[in-house]
Amino acid sequence: MRGPRALAVVATVLLLAAGSTAVTEGVPAAAPPADRPCALRAAPGVTMSEGFGGADGRQFARATGEVRALTLLVDFPDKHAPYSAAERYSEFFPAVRHWFYRASYGKLRYVSTPVLRYIRMPKPFQSYGIGRGYGWRKHTAMMRDLLRVADRRIDFSGYDLVNVLVTPNAGPPAEQAVLSVTWTGASAATTDDGTSLDRVSLVYGHDQSGARVLSHENGHAFGLPDLYSVEDFGHTDTLAGQWDSMSLDWGLQGDLFAWHKWRLGWLDDWQVVCVRDPGARSVHLTPVEVPGGRKAAVIPLGRTRAYVVEARATRGNDSEACREGVLVYQVRTDVDSGHGPVTVEDAHPRTTACEYSSATFNALNDAPFSSGGRFTDRARGLTVEVLGRDPDDEGWTVRITTSRPLWDGP
Repeated sequence: MRGPRALAVVATVLLLAAGSTAVTEGVPAAAPPADRPCALRAAPGVTMSEGFGGADGRQFARATGEVRALTLLVDFPDKHAPYSAAERYSEFFPAVRHWFYRASYGKLRYVSTPVLRYIRMPKPFQSYGIGRGYGWRKHTAMMRDLLRVADRRIDFSGYDLVNVLVTPNAGPPAEQAVLSVTWTGASAATTDDGTSLDRVSLVYGHDQSGARVLSHENGHAFGLPDLYSVEDFGHTDTLAGQWDSMSLDWGLQGDLFAWHKWRLGWLDDWQVVCVRDPGARSVHLTPVEVPGGRKAAVIPLGRTRAYVVEARATRGNDSEACREGVLVYQVRTDVDSGHGPVTVEDAHPRTTACEYSSATFNALNDAPFSSGGRFTDRARGLTVEVLGRDPDDEGWTVRITTSRPLWDGP
């Protein structure tokens, strides 16, 4: 079993114990704009809330248009790189660029500028004390040392984020401890020309997710939370499973939820149906993995939670997906990163699927509902029925029925 990924750390208004998360106080909760009633606002004080807005816009990188990343490669006096910088770089690029282009329907154009030589850090790897969940002070010390040896020859200005690809022989294998981490929101170090290292993704070792480990880490730089459980990693299989790369990034289903794509600006508002009024409504959903069409139906349950219904197919970033069909999940904006802000409803709770994908974590691989499938939340008077699949666009038609308003608020 793979160990849990280190939490991405956000702005350091309040520093907690070493290895834990630094959080901002956020802004007061507010209702969504009248014309976007299902775009739930970020909850105050929640680390990487699944809501819209709320965080300082400078905290995260923009996720549309041209996004520029400076990509550096480092090794250490006690851990020399075992192969060339070009080879290490090719483990991630152009794969990461292609992944984001597909996931965003071309709305994010990822430009990586590499420095194709290893930057030798001034101290041995062991001296930095890098371990799983290492804290802000250790990160700051490492970034300041990086600038000591690199700032004179490398221009850090003009980039949206910085990737640091660490020589893979530094630290334990990823199967023993995943060290890769993203720090965003506060500057660990400042260059001579005043550029702040405030959005940095570091990748250690050889992760079983391959290039997608960097897609996952960059997802934090764009403001997306961890969907696995940091306190009980095995519990992840009852949360989002393998259905989003912010959960298990080595999973068969490698794309992102429609909710994430909407938050990042990759989906237009018209592509998301907001279901608030009681009654029955039929919605045709095209698969999340392909451009065009309606992508999600959102049923708000209050200011901080909603159900999302979307279609998934074996296409694009999900070309190796285990099952196709209609996915139903609940989003909570008041739950911290790494504590289950998204939970997938399992259409087949008594079975697992595609066991070859992982020694464990396979319970939700067959979570999608197919034709005739039905999800019911009796307590809320909500039913989602899958009416069938359109062979022309591989989309699915669902009927959403609510017996009463689930949320009266604006």
